[in-house]
Amino acid sequence: MIISDSIMAIMTKIGKAVEKGATDDIREYLNSSENVTNNAIAFLRSDYINTNLSRFVANDNVDIKLFKRSSWTGALVIDRENKLIFSVCSRKTLDRIPKNKTRRSPHYMQTILNTVNKDEIAPVKQMSIADFNPSLITGFSDDDYEKDFLSIMEEAVIFYEGYRLWVITYEVERFNLTNIAAVLMDGEFDTVQEVSILEMIKPNFGDLTLEEPKEKKKKDVRSLISIKPGLISVQSSEPEKRTEIQPKSAEESKEA
Repeated sequence: MIISDSIMAIMTKIGKAVEKGATDDIREYLNSSENVTNNAIAFLRSDYINTNLSRFVANDNVDIKLFKRSSWTGALVIDRENKLIFSVCSRKTLDRIPKNKTRRSPHYMQTILNTVNKDEIAPVKQMSIADFNPSLITGFSDDDYEKDFLSIMEEAVIFYEGYRLWVITYEVERFNLTNIAAVLMDGEFDTVQEVSILEMIKPNFGDLTLEEPKEKKKKDVRSLISIKPGLISVQSSEPEKRTEIQPKSAEESKEA
């Protein structure tokens, strides 16, 4: 698929929304939290990302579609102009989805891939146990996928003819976005095409001023002082004199 400037622009917008939600918004939450524990972080990240998508990506040609799956609410970005659907998830989550062979109903991403992306075929296919033993295949029928698509989008799949789903997948390490890409996949989650978004996101200069979470800011006051060079030998020969102690900043300014 040819990635036009228009498509790259919306991918970049989504990338920035993800970066803010997965890094800056979480840092800000932790810095302002007075909670003893912060278990909510596991769910907050997706909430922040979905909120940022609604605020910064939606426009006259781009809709944010919210949908319910049990007690969880998901969000899809629908680009009407380019006939694209975008879903956001972490790389770990994306890798985990096709490994679950005991689902009673399809994962929402599995449903969309097997409807709007059903004509896509990855150039390299991953081997699975089912390839060696077809009796182990526990897939869903086209009818299952079409019914589930209707429950997600509240419209029949026929209204999305010509659309494609791209998954915006990201990785975060210590409050920093280490990778983010748009991935086009077939119905078996094999990659057809991948576009890096990380290089399109400008460096986050906010990292230079944002504080670390409060639990990481505590320092021993002893790390702020140092013994002036040469005083150890003086102290041993002149015990009546006290060791001179001064802040590191003052010492460094004298050496500059």
